[in-house]
Amino acid sequence: MPEFTLRAENFRSIRRLDWSPEGTCLLAGANGAGKSTTLDVLRFLRALFERGHEAAVVAVGGDHLRSTDVAEDQPVTFELQVGRIRWVLRFPTTTLGLKGTYGEELYHEDQLVLRAAMFDDGWFLGSERHVHGHEPRCCAKILWDRGDAPWMSPLVGLIAGTYVYAAPALEKVKRSEAVTAHASVLHGAGSNLWSVLSNWKASAIHYEGRFDWVISKGRDAFPELLGAIEFERGLPFVFPPGASDPADGLPPARMADGLLTGLLHLTAVAGAHDGGLVAIDEMENQLHPHAIRRLLVAMRERAEEHDLTIILTSHSPVVMNAFRNEPENFYVIQGGEASQPVSLVELHDEDWLAQFSLGDLYDRLDFGAPKLAVGD
Repeated sequence: MPEFTLRAENFRSIRRLDWSPEGTCLLAGANGAGKSTTLDVLRFLRALFERGHEAAVVAVGGDHLRSTDVAEDQPVTFELQVGRIRWVLRFPTTTLGLKGTYGEELYHEDQLVLRAAMFDDGWFLGSERHVHGHEPRCCAKILWDRGDAPWMSPLVGLIAGTYVYAAPALEKVKRSEAVTAHASVLHGAGSNLWSVLSNWKASAIHYEGRFDWVISKGRDAFPELLGAIEFERGLPFVFPPGASDPADGLPPARMADGLLTGLLHLTAVAGAHDGGLVAIDEMENQLHPHAIRRLLVAMRERAEEHDLTIILTSHSPVVMNAFRNEPENFYVIQGGEASQPVSLVELHDEDWLAQFSLGDLYDRLDFGAPKLAVGD
């Protein structure tokens, strides 16, 4: 995928974000430091571009966008730079939410192409003024839809190819309901898992073997649980290795939570388009260490083969130890740093890091530590 930089200021727990992730990356930090909020920046930008600012606010859980310790006259800002394209957004806020029209700028080759000032009811494309319509659409999307700015393709491709996954909705995945839709990409909470897998299985050539990849890597991670997945009258059943009796198939309600979580992670990664970005929050939840390690191997392979950027957040020492040979891809939201996140090799000497398990260092509070009271 093209190199990109994600920036934000004054957004909830983030005072300043400046990050250029690539490959498979880990993001760690104390509770409340801003790991999930960093992923919310990605959610916000995609929803804003595709559906407007109202949908973007809903996508990140509603109001209270501004950092609590920032003056009200300081806007919440976002910036996405892809190559020589730079998209800048400024949102005036109160403690509850937006308080007026947001500002927007789009640059190409360092030239300002469009601009909209905060609180203004119009925007400029070059010197041509346009008035905002009733639809809550962003100016960059309007320009793209006109079809005369093909140079925007890298920016639009990154936005459209970004998928962020929070804690999975396992209670919905476990419902024994016949598959009626034919989805091709996993929803943010994974509720359409069976629809995606059924569609991929039925159209194996069209979807380039994604179903078989999920099953193969799932068997590696869950060798005693997963042999095959079949759909009977639209209902999913998971069969253990070596099963030959239809009665051996388990419906979703009887499947292990860890297996379902692993299938969701694999389906999320397999569904990404070449050059896309997949972010998974707290990927270790419900998973045995063996499953975590095998899933990480599969993710790295897929990222390499399909030019993906994969961002994982975690508190798990097992996940952290898997980055021992790639400490440059291990990022930390670290108190006291002017800009977040910081690569682990910027905090500690690489030779020193090689002497320890990264998870042990995290447990010892050598990085990503909460602020402790005196005497703790």
